[in-house]
Amino acid sequence: MDLQNPDLILVKRLSEHSCSYFAVESIAGSDVVLTDIESGGRFNFAKPKLEQLVSNGQLRTIARRELPTKLTFKPLSNVKKPKAETTEDVASKKEMERRYKYVQGAIEQSVPAYTEKWLTPYITHKAAEIKDSSPPSWRTLAYWNKTFVESGWDKHGLMPKHKAKGNRTKQLPQEVHDLIDDVINEYLRTHTVVRYQKVYDQFLEQLDRLNSERREANLVELKPCSYRWIVNRLQNR
Repeated sequence: MDLQNPDLILVKRLSEHSCSYFAVESIAGSDVVLTDIESGGRFNFAKPKLEQLVSNGQLRTIARRELPTKLTFKPLSNVKKPKAETTEDVASKKEMERRYKYVQGAIEQSVPAYTEKWLTPYITHKAAEIKDSSPPSWRTLAYWNKTFVESGWDKHGLMPKHKAKGNRTKQLPQEVHDLIDDVINEYLRTHTVVRYQKVYDQFLEQLDRLNSERREANLVELKPCSYRWIVNRLQNR
């Protein structure tokens, strides 16, 4: 079953003389949204679940041309051709899953406290387990956990909030992106006037601290972004 095929229609038999017809409205990862062609109602399914419903006969597939005459010419304004995921979307979801592995693992192991003492050895062990060559610092993991809980324990709350812009940005490690977010958010929370150099100085100071932790953990030091990049980031907020 090709869910990307715009001619695909899913049919649910309700009774001997009644059926509902659904078109695929959108696909995002493993989530599929179906639109009832007659009512316009929208329904969310996990892709594996949808495939199971077709496999066990609860849903069947037909081509759009096989729709009953009364529906063939009905405007399908709510039906949108599924959009293919961009490279950035795939990368963001991959990063979300990486963060979730650390957060979920810490919760499952009942880490006593989200402090350097407890998180540093946990991160070392977890990074080796999932073969992560760029593990987070203990401060970053503590921040991820806070974000996860405040989002209602929804792992999508761990999705990176930035969008890569230009080659230089794409070369920045995720940890640097996270640190920039933290510094800018904290600065804007406590200041009404933005001084770019002050923000950049605070970023460099925090990066020095982070690199000290990484050296102690035998990790490669992170390089800073440019001053111009911080300025652009602030101006685009």
